[in-house]
Amino acid sequence: MDKEIKNLLGKLCVDLGFCLPPIEQDRIASLGVWRADEFAKDVISSEGLNPEYEKKWLREIRNRFVAHFGSNEYESKNS
Repeated sequence: MDKEIKNLLGKLCVDLGFCLPPIEQDRIASLGVWRADEFAKDVISSEGLNPEYEKKWLREIRNRFVAHFGSNEYESKNS
């Protein structure tokens, strides 16, 4: 599991209210490589929402991913 992804998921919970269940956090944090768009879709889907209808949240989560990692893609240092 990647600590930086878990940190970002924690920030999304506090700042935006996307507080995923621990099992979903662990699943997302164990992927190894993340892309901003897929990460945003994963977070929204894990909340039981349809990413196709949540364009505002997709954009916001994607932007926060890029701000957090400085890139559209992040690879775990633990991989």
